[in-house]
Amino acid sequence: MISDDDEQEKGKSQFEIFMEIVNDLVIIIDQNEHFNINLINRCSLLNKLGYSDRELTGKPFMQLIALDDIKRVSKFLKKGVETFGSFQELKLSSVKNEPIWAEIKARKFTDENDSKQILLILKDISKQKKIEVNLKDTEDRFKKITETIPEIRFWKLFNPKKYEEALQSSYEMLQMVMENIPQYIIWKDIDLSYLGCNDNYANLIEIEHPENIIDKTDEDLLWDKMQIGYNRKQEMRVIESNEADFHSVETWPLRNGEIIWIDINRIPLLNSDGKVAGLLITFEDITERKNAEEKLRMQHERLERIMETNPAGILSTDKSGQIILVNSQAEKVLRFTKEELLKKLFVASKFKLTDTEGNPIPRDKFPFHIIMRTKKPLFDYQATFNFAKDEKIRLSINGTPLIGSNGNIENIIFTVEDITEKMLTEQKIKDSEEKLRDLLETSTIGILEIELEKNSISYLNPRLLEFIGYQDVGLVNKKILNEIIHPDDLQRLLNSEEGKEIEFRIVTKQGKIKWLQGKRLNQYDEKRNLISFRLWLEDVTEKKMYEELIYELNINFLNYTTDTQQNIELLLKTCLKLLNGELVLYINKNIIDEEEQYRVMSNKGDVKIYESEQFKKELFVSQIFHENHDFTQEFYDIDKTEYAKTDPFIMEQNIKACYGKLILSGNDLNDLLCVLFTENPTISNQNKLVLFLICDALEIEQRRWRSQQHLEEQNRMLSEINKLKSDLFSRTSHELKTPLISIKGFTELLLKLHSDKLDEDVISILEEIKNGSKRLEDYINSLLESSQLEQGRLILRKEREDLTFLINHCVKELQGKAILREQKVKVNIKNKIFTVFDKEKLSEVIENLLINAIKYTPIGGQITIDSKQKDGHYIISIKDTGIGLTQKEISQLFRQFGKIERYGQGWDVGIEGTGLGLYISKELMTLHGGKIWAESEGRNKGSTFFFSLPIIKN
Repeated sequence: MISDDDEQEKGKSQFEIFMEIVNDLVIIIDQNEHFNINLINRCSLLNKLGYSDRELTGKPFMQLIALDDIKRVSKFLKKGVETFGSFQELKLSSVKNEPIWAEIKARKFTDENDSKQILLILKDISKQKKIEVNLKDTEDRFKKITETIPEIRFWKLFNPKKYEEALQSSYEMLQMVMENIPQYIIWKDIDLSYLGCNDNYANLIEIEHPENIIDKTDEDLLWDKMQIGYNRKQEMRVIESNEADFHSVETWPLRNGEIIWIDINRIPLLNSDGKVAGLLITFEDITERKNAEEKLRMQHERLERIMETNPAGILSTDKSGQIILVNSQAEKVLRFTKEELLKKLFVASKFKLTDTEGNPIPRDKFPFHIIMRTKKPLFDYQATFNFAKDEKIRLSINGTPLIGSNGNIENIIFTVEDITEKMLTEQKIKDSEEKLRDLLETSTIGILEIELEKNSISYLNPRLLEFIGYQDVGLVNKKILNEIIHPDDLQRLLNSEEGKEIEFRIVTKQGKIKWLQGKRLNQYDEKRNLISFRLWLEDVTEKKMYEELIYELNINFLNYTTDTQQNIELLLKTCLKLLNGELVLYINKNIIDEEEQYRVMSNKGDVKIYESEQFKKELFVSQIFHENHDFTQEFYDIDKTEYAKTDPFIMEQNIKACYGKLILSGNDLNDLLCVLFTENPTISNQNKLVLFLICDALEIEQRRWRSQQHLEEQNRMLSEINKLKSDLFSRTSHELKTPLISIKGFTELLLKLHSDKLDEDVISILEEIKNGSKRLEDYINSLLESSQLEQGRLILRKEREDLTFLINHCVKELQGKAILREQKVKVNIKNKIFTVFDKEKLSEVIENLLINAIKYTPIGGQITIDSKQKDGHYIISIKDTGIGLTQKEISQLFRQFGKIERYGQGWDVGIEGTGLGLYISKELMTLHGGKIWAESEGRNKGSTFFFSLPIIKN
């Protein structure tokens, strides 16, 4: 690609480029008395002065001049300079007040704005001045050398007749060399021994004084053998041929291992007889230049590669529209050869371009003319390019003008891309997206798409809006992550895994909690980076309410005591919790001494007795007794009735609505359950079902209470409670199982008979319904089995079987779940173990223990199954490397609904649980005459579950 620097270079004038590459200090000043600086370049002399170009722009030029030269320079500038023919030497003043010698040239000119300016060029001559100052010292030093070291006869190069003549010639030669060769200077005799050098060369080869080099050779001074050999070869060639070798580009190794590039001259020196008497060598360091040339070459090659490998066609025109540059892709796009294109003008008369409706594009709207007129880049100009034989393609044209130093366009670079297929594809995608959007907009499933980079919502469909009770999509976008999605569930939702079922809560516009359930589908960019994910959601609030109701009822029954008042209070609190009411009342109508009395109890546990007349006159709930049925009844705006002045609940609790049901007990409707609300509620079918089930539970509790009056022994009372509880389990399970069988049956019927008529999304939804029904059916079956075990109605079918075979069979059945979590299940039971057991029920125990081990063992963990004999029992152990158990958790493992929930720890592996598995396992092992127990050293140290069976030979 072409860098920004390259683009900037194209827009620079020749003068600006000159200002950047020239080594001298170039300044443009006003022709006024202050000589203010308008333009100044960056160079080594400016750096030496210690200024930046920004600091000096607009400042008087005279601040750069040494005090003793200001008048002379001012006179020089005011005198007027028309050409560069004359120059002055002057001293400049640096930031450090150090004098710097410079040679100044000047010329007047008038710019395009008729402003009179002066162009100044200052050349750093400090080095030459230093040479002049030191020249006399140099002459004395050379004279001293020739007098004190007789074996060095420098003058022999010229074979002089007189010493003075030789010395004078030497001085003249030295002066010539020092003045004309400002870089590295060496002179040698024909034996290639050094006769002298300048300070630069002495510094290069790390010699303290130039005179120390005399009579030494490269072998004495240089460190690179290859360089020494190469120098000798080249120098002998010049001496032997008597021909100078100018500007030979070579490399020179430095002592630190660095290699520099040099431009070297080797010149033979002749004596008075015209014979070669020695060799003069000068060279300069051109490493920077070589590096710049190499960089330029590489950039040129890179530009050519970019041109040829660019997927877009590239062509360039001059200001007349003549095509002057074309790449291969442009040939393919425009279907002309490079030779044909280079003969054409990129204007409307040569290329048949039409708009989307097929109308010819007028000349003034053609890309070339638009850019020539506006002098601005043109992007994604789309037009139809018409070929012969009615063939056409759609082009996307981009153009960029290259502006010259005069502000006029010199060239225009165009890119042309055939976007015909792209447009057709985009149209197909657009049509497909419209169909998909129609499907999403009318879907009965809620759809939510979250963009991760911006942490925002990119899409939600109308069905999801219905779930959350909002109409304004913009408002939902602002609130959904911060307010609508429950804060306790948000992080778990964002960290959920693709394909795994997830449940989370939302807060509706009315402030109610709803449960949504669905699966996540990730979306990636072309680099496989996760950019967003989509959720397909359904409202499972009703299902969650059923689950919570069953759980609450079971918890209530587990916590039931002989205190009926307390038990009823627990049920009322459950009702209040599930129906989000303000107050729950439980009312019993009794006949005492042939007079009606009403016992009113609230969820707070307080009780008040009302006489019939007072009850009907003061309390609104008395209206529910008017209807002689046990269906639910709803009343709204009761605060506007006459009871608003007499009903203490309406007055004290600001009650506005009530929702209740008479409870049928035998043939009588003498009990009432009523929920009071401070706002008019929306009563759903699941709310009605909750009320029905709570009423059933209350009726059962009343029956239990009535039965309790006739019980004489505590054991019989507890047995009756358990029986009633089991009745509730059975009744609740049967109540749920009856519609569940219909849902599951019809779902399977739809999938079996009509799957070919359904799309994938509908089939997926039906599969979810079927799977959910299966899970709920398993849950209900667990409840039924638990109930049977409690009531002692479960009969084992025990036979003599091979326990080893059964264990291996169970492992094989669950191998898929272990593979899913990359776990290894190792069975260390080699011998056959025969004893008496119910194969089906013991299989249930083993599978339950294996499922728990797989579920709570991390990915890559190991599960080991061992066996041993002890005290007349076979003991089977299932050991895992999982999360482990605390003593508190172990104590509640084998209770009913003793399931230990763990969220956000990576254990959600798609294995559902009821909280009854270990309880049922314990009861089954008891029926077998064995035991089941668990051991663990603590959290993250794994667990081991054991069960034992008596060894029975026959």
